[in-house]
Amino acid sequence: MFSVLHAAQSGIEVSNLWLNAIASNVANNQTPGYGERLTAFSNGPNVVSRAAGRMVGSQTVQPELGYTAGAFMSQDVALFGTQMMSSSNPHDVAINGSGFFQVKTANGTVAYTRDGSLQEDGQGQLTLPGGSLLDPPVTVPPGQQWAIAPNGTVMAGPAGQPLKAIGKISLALFANPEGLISVGHNLYQASLASGPAILAAPGTQGAGTLEDGALNGSGVSLASQLVDMIVAQTAYSASAKVMSVQETLSRGLTQITT
Repeated sequence: MFSVLHAAQSGIEVSNLWLNAIASNVANNQTPGYGERLTAFSNGPNVVSRAAGRMVGSQTVQPELGYTAGAFMSQDVALFGTQMMSSSNPHDVAINGSGFFQVKTANGTVAYTRDGSLQEDGQGQLTLPGGSLLDPPVTVPPGQQWAIAPNGTVMAGPAGQPLKAIGKISLALFANPEGLISVGHNLYQASLASGPAILAAPGTQGAGTLEDGALNGSGVSLASQLVDMIVAQTAYSASAKVMSVQETLSRGLTQITT
């Protein structure tokens, strides 16, 4: 009885987690550089209800009897797209290929993102809208125009004069980008699964080049998300139905025995 309820409950829980991931993907389908949440599930551990070799009368029952204790989420990773979209802001920059911008958050921790919505802060440092600074830092002199070359060179200068190099943007490469851990605000941190970051100049060591006036897309397919939503909703309803049927059977058994 309780194994059925537990399995059905786990089915509701994983369906809810799946729907949560779908909702996040749909909400962020226009978020630059967003990593689509890709979930995977696995069956739970096998619960032994009768050990192998148990005696039943004069006969030895050899096989072990048991049941699978429901399901659980085994994977929730970010899947990054490669498409780019044009932007009206010339300071926006997209990564044409592999790599992540390395930034430092307000608390000083290192994080990574595919969002190249760059802007200047009050001190002229290039930063993301959330306040994370490019790492290594790049500072634009007051009042100067600036641009970013495909190889990551940041150039600046007074209006009407030739631009000069003032810094360089490096890209972080990972052996397994899907192993990055989301920390919110479109930022990710390295993990054992992703491997350490390897910094490279754009266009070298497999890193993509930079393209100004563009942003990386989210990679979320609304069509596939809507299909997944229907499947997840059906699975949720089916698990809830199993719990309802089990409750009815349990109530009937109670009435018989009383």
